Amino acid sequence: MDLGLTGKVAMVSGASRGLGRAMAHALADEGMHLSICARTRDALNEAVVELSRAGSAVGFVGDLTRPEDAQQWVDETVARFGGVDVLVNNAGAARPGALAELPESAWQGEFDLNLFAPVRLARLCAAQMERRGGGSIINIGSIYGRESGGPLTYNASKAALHSFTKMLAREFAPKKIRVNTIAPGSILAPGGIWEQSFRENPAFEKDFISHEMPAGRLGRPDEVAYAVVMLASPRASWITGANIPVDGAQGRSIL
Repeated sequence: MDLGLTGKVAMVSGASRGLGRAMAHALADEGMHLSICARTRDALNEAVVELSRAGSAVGFVGDLTRPEDAQQWVDETVARFGGVDVLVNNAGAARPGALAELPESAWQGEFDLNLFAPVRLARLCAAQMERRGGGSIINIGSIYGRESGGPLTYNASKAALHSFTKMLAREFAPKKIRVNTIAPGSILAPGGIWEQSFRENPAFEKDFISHEMPAGRLGRPDEVAYAVVMLASPRASWITGANIPVDGAQGRSIL
């Protein structure tokens, strides 16, 4: 099936590894031009080299909690490719700790990256999408933004991102800009937190999977990436304001 993405332009944050890298690869495989952003230059350059085998790709080293970096990334993308059709807000972080252990700076840091960076990029990219007749904004949330779970700061900031997505979808619908959230469950990615935790404690891996993962395993990055491709496609023209879990039935929310 032709998904109608060939020649269109996608921006993916946090794309040097893990989920973001898999998303960028999946979009490149559909013939899209890719502009990816990450904080680490070496990993970013490696990802750009891989993506360039499928088509055109550029990388931007930046901290998206800084307004000037977000603006520069968008400006460089538009200068290189002529516009933006798809934005994937994937960059995020989780800082563990009980309430008494977390200073206000920890809360601000989590919200700056998990919420305000996507808000900023959505504002910047929407103007570009409107000039091209529409587009798709995909925010990467979490099942722990749909229900309780995960660190306090992570759960609260991802829940806020989900709420933002819903309201922005209503605002942008007349402009033909679709806004959706994907809520991954626990994903096993090379070098990721789950791989590290399971390597350090095999007993925890067995216990976690037996209690939390009905399918008997964690998800793969490509399984989330395919959902991103679907929402990026114009064929998903009537899907907006949705919050789609990709979790192998790990989540327990009925909404």
